[in-house]
Amino acid sequence: MSKILIIAAMADVELNYLISNLEDCKIEKTNLCKFYIGKIYEKEIILCDSKVGLINAAAATTIAIEKYQPDYIINQGCAGGFGRNIHKSDIVVGTECINITSIMTKFKKEGEGYSLDDWELINYLAGEKDRLVPQKASDKLIKMIRQMEDTYIEGKIHYGVIGSGDIWNKECDRIIYLNKKYGILCEDMEGIAIYTVANQYKIPAIDIRVISDNEILKEEYDRNISINIQKFTMNLLKEIF
Repeated sequence: MSKILIIAAMADVELNYLISNLEDCKIEKTNLCKFYIGKIYEKEIILCDSKVGLINAAAATTIAIEKYQPDYIINQGCAGGFGRNIHKSDIVVGTECINITSIMTKFKKEGEGYSLDDWELINYLAGEKDRLVPQKASDKLIKMIRQMEDTYIEGKIHYGVIGSGDIWNKECDRIIYLNKKYGILCEDMEGIAIYTVANQYKIPAIDIRVISDNEILKEEYDRNISINIQKFTMNLLKEIF
């Protein structure tokens, strides 16, 4: 029987539907996060309320892996759309994820000001040359999603890069810049941390996000749209054996 860890940052809107479908639910708490443990479709499910942000997500994922040793990890919730063709209720499947708050700036003398266009996304790698290194999703989980994507009728499904960091971008020109230069389709605050930890432990992981807003298209934020991604996740669970 597969043991599946499902992570979300806001339990009240990103885990509430999944919790309501959890059979024989029991709750376990740590100083950092809360776990809801039970079964869905006869599979052992661990729902993790990680709290918001990269540090919380990395710590919660590590605790969950050490404590429960899952076979798969699904990170799911809402995100802000970056592309002009990505609308509220659409889903983005993160085939890879990059850290949009890991940045190197060019040297400028005092008084020369600064330019966001010169801020380079980069990973700092001990003993290696610093460079941008995307974290990859599980090909197996991506294939499962492609097999059941027609079950989602509330919007379109997009596959590509998720930008992740402790930031909420609301400047349209910055959003357009990140979309064009790095191919980012949406932005969340946990994905890169969860992919990084999961990949270190060699556990298949996927980050799937429903679009809750798009600043470029003036589609205002609606956190309650997260019910859609939870229902989508429920359908994905049927594909996992």
